[in-house]
Amino acid sequence: MRDKRGLSTIVTTLIIIVLVLVAIGIVWAVVRNVIQTGSGTLDISAKCLNVDVRASQANCSDGTPNKVCQVTLVRTGTGNDVIAGVKLVFRNTTSAKVYDAEGNIEPVAGRVLTNVPTGILSATFISKVEATVYFEDESGVAKYCSQTTSFTF
Repeated sequence: MRDKRGLSTIVTTLIIIVLVLVAIGIVWAVVRNVIQTGSGTLDISAKCLNVDVRASQANCSDGTPNKVCQVTLVRTGTGNDVIAGVKLVFRNTTSAKVYDAEGNIEPVAGRVLTNVPTGILSATFISKVEATVYFEDESGVAKYCSQTTSFTF
């Protein structure tokens, strides 16, 4: 008669090896995802450190019913990466309205935005405009830089 205890030891060892390999595969998938996500964030952060966009001039006039502005944006910094756009925030004492100026701004050359709708009523005074640069990641999602510059009227 055969000794069946030896066979169960081999089967148990094989099951443990398969479970260990499955666990390694699961851990690797999680770690790889974390590494890839983190590298994209670092890339955007590095781009943000090398770019500075600010409103160098802004003139607003009464429109119907909201104010419209002409804003001159100037880009400085050492980075030559293509930016996806700039979010402009027009502020007065009681409200803030956002305008999205899509598209790249060439270094040094700058860009003049005309007839920018502020969303702020003509009867009120605009006190400042803030500019925040954003880039797009690999999937096309806007990633905003933490630096914001402001122009006070």
